[in-house]
Amino acid sequence: MYTALRWISHRTPWALAASIAVAACSTPTSATDLHPEGPPMIQQVRLKETYTAGSSTGLERVVFGFGSHPDAAPADEHPVTTASANGNKLRIIVDELLRGNNLEEIACRFAVAGPELYAKVPIGATPDDIARCSVAQDVLASRCPGRNPLSVCICANDGGCPSGTKIDGTPNVTPKGESVGVLDLDLDGAADNTRFIKGSVGIRCGTIDVPIDVDMSYWTPSGNQQKPAQGGFDALGPAIVLVPGPSTPPDNVVLPTGAECGVVFSSDVVDKDGNQVCAPPDGELAAGCTPGDVSAVKFTVEPMAFALNSALSVTAQSRTADIKIKANVPIDPASLGNVAVIEDPATSYTQFTAVLSMPGEITIHWTAVGGLAALTHYTIMVPTTVTDKYQKSAPQPFQLAFTTAN
Repeated sequence: MYTALRWISHRTPWALAASIAVAACSTPTSATDLHPEGPPMIQQVRLKETYTAGSSTGLERVVFGFGSHPDAAPADEHPVTTASANGNKLRIIVDELLRGNNLEEIACRFAVAGPELYAKVPIGATPDDIARCSVAQDVLASRCPGRNPLSVCICANDGGCPSGTKIDGTPNVTPKGESVGVLDLDLDGAADNTRFIKGSVGIRCGTIDVPIDVDMSYWTPSGNQQKPAQGGFDALGPAIVLVPGPSTPPDNVVLPTGAECGVVFSSDVVDKDGNQVCAPPDGELAAGCTPGDVSAVKFTVEPMAFALNSALSVTAQSRTADIKIKANVPIDPASLGNVAVIEDPATSYTQFTAVLSMPGEITIHWTAVGGLAALTHYTIMVPTTVTDKYQKSAPQPFQLAFTTAN
């Protein structure tokens, strides 16, 4: 079994094998035991939620949104109904080791499929296989032949893969089916970079598959159910850490507001025996679960919300000052045209612009010469047709009412 870069930093291959063998021959009795028998089960999911304490709102904390832990207080473990839409990540803790080959891929020296620089590692490959495919280009074909099923970074392009230049300065092309070599700039015989495999594990909210940042997400085979002094609950493992990623910069890392979400696993994500991951009710391992069924994991994201983000005088507002309204998530620019301004008694006021000064901030700018009329009542309306980037809306319209100064 290939041990990826992060795996090596936590535990050597022979230690992994030993821990599996011991666990398979003994009855789990402590928080340090893993459970290799049966399908791999999700024991906990940790994520960030917003909450209110007294008069303080918008506070955030990381909790067990699925499963529990004997060292956790009630405030630390409960179903999450207001998961933070911004800057969240999921730590999915499983009860046994998974095949890292199907969760992370390694960086290759040159592109192997179109512009793709990363490639999966075959089941059964060892660090020695990575090392022999990390050698210099002039001996790569003999040390890392494509006919060896454990060779890595194999070119998949029909016309071959451009692979730098030869000694005489002419272009070098690796034939299809041969290795372009592992990226190993520090010459230590190991891959310099790994990346989470797109589509291996994800977050799904209704029909929305949330984009995942494959560079920030990762698999860590270290850890167990014993809470360490360093890292606390966020060091429990083994675990998959999923980080939602922006689909279009400079959007923040966001989840769909107000949506019920869960996790999804590719059928390729399995333990050493080929069993798919599942989630028992409330993370109770004794209850068991059907391989491939992770539907027990659910959480709801906080709703979209707006708030005033600039100075405003309700009775004597400046006639020319911009008014800023801040959302808790990036706003879909195409929905900004739905912002309206009403001039009393019930006249639609059109001499303004509504633009995004930041992904989640609306700036209302008055375009009439001299600005708004004096001593006049206005209402800015942000209807529910102003949405986040997933076209999710706030539960109710947002309004700001004020009267201008003389």
